[in-house]
Amino acid sequence: MIGRKSSRRPDEVVEDDGPRGFDDFALRLGDVMRGERATMGKSLLDVQRELRIKASYIAAIENCDPSAFDTPGFIAGYVRSYARYLGMDPDECFQEFCAESGFSVAHGMSENASTIRKPNYTKTEAPRPAARDPFAEPRMPFVPAGDSLLSRIEPGAVASMLVLVALIGGIGYGGWAVLREVQRVQLAPVDQTPVVLSELDPLDGAVAPVAEEGSGEDAVAQADGAGAFSPPGAEALDRLYRPQALDVPVLVARDAPISSLDPATVGVFAQRGTVPPAPVAAPDGSERQLAQLQPVAPQIGTGAQMTLVAVRPAWVRVRGDDGSVLFERVMDAGDTWAVPAGQTDPKLNVGESGAVYFAVNGQTYGPAGPTGTVTRDLSLQPDLIAAAYTPADATRDTDLQRVMDDLTQFAVAQPQGEPGQPKVLEDSAPGVTMIAVRTAWVRVRAADGSVIYEATMRAGDTFALPSTEDPATLRVGESGAVYFAVNGQTYGPAGDTGAVTSNLALSVDNLTSSYQVADIARDADLERVVAELNNGATVTD
Repeated sequence: MIGRKSSRRPDEVVEDDGPRGFDDFALRLGDVMRGERATMGKSLLDVQRELRIKASYIAAIENCDPSAFDTPGFIAGYVRSYARYLGMDPDECFQEFCAESGFSVAHGMSENASTIRKPNYTKTEAPRPAARDPFAEPRMPFVPAGDSLLSRIEPGAVASMLVLVALIGGIGYGGWAVLREVQRVQLAPVDQTPVVLSELDPLDGAVAPVAEEGSGEDAVAQADGAGAFSPPGAEALDRLYRPQALDVPVLVARDAPISSLDPATVGVFAQRGTVPPAPVAAPDGSERQLAQLQPVAPQIGTGAQMTLVAVRPAWVRVRGDDGSVLFERVMDAGDTWAVPAGQTDPKLNVGESGAVYFAVNGQTYGPAGPTGTVTRDLSLQPDLIAAAYTPADATRDTDLQRVMDDLTQFAVAQPQGEPGQPKVLEDSAPGVTMIAVRTAWVRVRAADGSVIYEATMRAGDTFALPSTEDPATLRVGESGAVYFAVNGQTYGPAGDTGAVTSNLALSVDNLTSSYQVADIARDADLERVVAELNNGATVTD
């Protein structure tokens, strides 16, 4: 009957209110994978860095969502790689993924395996919802929701920032105020007149003249401004700002041209206590006059006198008969010291034995000992030295040869009070002198290779070769500018103009046989140099 309710009741559903266990719930693949990943302590970004698989793909595998993949052909590899990373069975995981998501493996050459599947909606079919973003909707209820920007700001932090800004502003304002106060200049009146104004001349008569009585309005106009202070006139201002005349510098003329000054006699390098001997003329008149000679070297080994000769730097100490120190110093190469005649048995101590020789009775003995050794308490009696040491061999010590050459070169013989002449060679032995008529570079080497003389000779310069056992050799940069004076004759030049002469033996026989007597008429510079030398030479009887 219509409107009549049926008396039959539907079968009531019997609900089981008993307790449930873990096995009563359905366990999905995504839950197992998320649990394993949480056990390893890895996040989606950690898995992305280690497996090189996008985090969105990892989330899609855990959610069994094949639509999140761009290429379905790679899904099987992604699922197996992720299962292997979690320590699970790759094949079993992939089967469960296919069962839960409805994914099936397509053929490798099919369209579904190589292209992105696009939704194909029909007019009667409702569009499917867009793919879910796993980061925006992770479907994990235990993950807290994101906080807003304002919720992260604490009121206490805002107050601290305001206090800090106020403190910085106060410090900046205080510093600016102190700097402004320091730079402020304050002028205060003083009772004492400034020194500059007190030293000025009085301005009497410099003020404006006072008009005479009865001048009327003109006088009042002229006296405008006069009263307690009268402005200074033009004369006062002119005297105040007039520049003072400067002192005229005093110029003192030099006593001679600078080219004629000799450093050996003037200035710091002047040799004090020595008197230069008189100028000496050359034997043939072709050598340049010697303006000054070196101080006369002491005669070494005259009579029975003992003389110490140093060929290299060495420390020397000599004690007398009573033990007192007679001589103590560091002797340089070429230094000599004669033992006083009143000492009978002086003692010698030497720090470098190989650098000290002895001159006794015109003979050189030594050295005092081997090189690098120390000699102590050596008796300096002439007889003992002559008996204990052999005559020195100059060929075995080049320093000894050089020192003896220097001493003999500047030794001076003074017979009958006449001015001494430099003794270059032994008596009756001819000498060789080089003469430069133009600028030329010259180098003279001894037989052992040591350089005896090296300089750029100017026009008129001369150089006398020292006495050596073997002839020295000459190298000239400008051969046509150098001549040789031998036995009163001038030979040369050394070579053609502009040529270089090397290894020329400077012996008398070689020069006289290799060169002819110079013709003054063929070289104007030679004629001029010879004339200057002859005009300045002093002929001795």
